[in-house]
Amino acid sequence: MAIFQKPFGSKPEQIEDVGTGGLEFISERHVACVFILDTSGSMSANNAIGKLNEGLQMFKTQTLSDTTFDEHTKACIDVAMISFGPDVAVHSVDGRSFRRGETFDISSVFVPVSSMNPPVLSANGGTPIGGAIDWALELITQQKARYNEYGTPYFRPWVFCITDGEPNDSYQAAAAKLKQMENDAKVLGYCVGVENFNRNIMASIFDTSRIFELTGLDFPGLFKFVSSSLTTIRNSDPSAGNQIDVEAPKTLKIAF
Repeated sequence: MAIFQKPFGSKPEQIEDVGTGGLEFISERHVACVFILDTSGSMSANNAIGKLNEGLQMFKTQTLSDTTFDEHTKACIDVAMISFGPDVAVHSVDGRSFRRGETFDISSVFVPVSSMNPPVLSANGGTPIGGAIDWALELITQQKARYNEYGTPYFRPWVFCITDGEPNDSYQAAAAKLKQMENDAKVLGYCVGVENFNRNIMASIFDTSRIFELTGLDFPGLFKFVSSSLTTIRNSDPSAGNQIDVEAPKTLKIAF
């Protein structure tokens, strides 16, 4: 399955490869990803939420145990996690969660995979996807500001949404913002739909070439694929082109 990427920034020679502001190996190229995770009440069906939790743990384990890539590669994959349902929350590495308007340090929610502390999610409430996307784009902007502050080069960040439904909030403004940022080559948005997700509405938010359907609630297989994609992108040669191919599980297919 083809994944498209484009690098940004240039590698500075004057900065040492030490952790600064929560970043590791700051002179090496990073890739950032915000996971937007559906925790609405419908995710309790068939223990979908439990399998999602299992998949998050698999993502960390798979990335850290992959001997194909060195430790620098793994340390330069920065992740953040937002859940939505009944409200929208961002999760920090120390186990806390924050809502919009609450104060937190971006370095506590955007962390290398090695420091990732996946929350144990529970299913409840509605599906405020619009609010989650809007906040994810805000976090991406803040994370890129961190990269720029330290002269850290980076690949185009990902926003990666997983849902089994459709928005029940006002999502149009967030969808327009995502499309504009994609057109400006500032972000790439992906959507993975499970069970009975509304593909037509999601197609009004995400580019149809980046909307996938997951069968059998195979979240471990999905996150193994995401791990392989991010590590391969991070380890790719920016001068070699923007497309890489990563084998996807049989349970994941393009929805359109």
